[in-house]
Amino acid sequence: MKTVITLIFVLILSSCASKKNAESKGKSEYTFEQIVQDFDSKKVKYIGMKKYCVGSVRLNTINPKDCANCFSDNDIYIFWNENGKSYVQKFDNCSEFNRIEIFDFQPSEFLNNNSKELLTEKVGRFQIDDETYSTISHSCFRSFILNDGQSKFENKFDNYDLTGENKNLNYKANNELKIIMLEKELNKIITELENDNRFERDKKTCYNMRIKHTKSRKFIQKQPKP
Repeated sequence: MKTVITLIFVLILSSCASKKNAESKGKSEYTFEQIVQDFDSKKVKYIGMKKYCVGSVRLNTINPKDCANCFSDNDIYIFWNENGKSYVQKFDNCSEFNRIEIFDFQPSEFLNNNSKELLTEKVGRFQIDDETYSTISHSCFRSFILNDGQSKFENKFDNYDLTGENKNLNYKANNELKIIMLEKELNKIITELENDNRFERDKKTCYNMRIKHTKSRKFIQKQPKP
């Protein structure tokens, strides 16, 4: 009986600890929505893309260049124009990376020419026949937040819905959408920069470092004046 009671007590403590850790993580780490708010405040047109997967484990190797006690589980890229130049900056749930000037893509121009389609077009589900749809439990997704200077809107899709050339009734229509053309263009730029190791993590912006600095400032404020 004592063993059962002890086990129940341990499970309750574990549950509380897990909930506390999850809440702490949600409050402290970078989110896509928080990141684009900084660009909203700059009053610039931008294209934000988040790449993430569900139902799978993302392998992370220990790297001294990474943030301590934080494992990256998504990649976020913001493309924008500023002072006549084009830039891309990478983020993840742990920190910022350096911003990089790019020369073969104009985010503002793409938004000006395609905002209507980006706002209204949606990727259709993987459809087999009139009443049957296909899905999988593990897939990768693309989430977009775009600001064309007039409106801010979102678009997202499941990569799985772009597959199945001979089975998916929406295959052709999906792959001809402007949002898919945009994703392919951005991926080409990202792949080149990633292959050249151009993205460098700014460890000063690691979310756990920001928490530490915030706590330090609060502690200093509580000290009595000399």
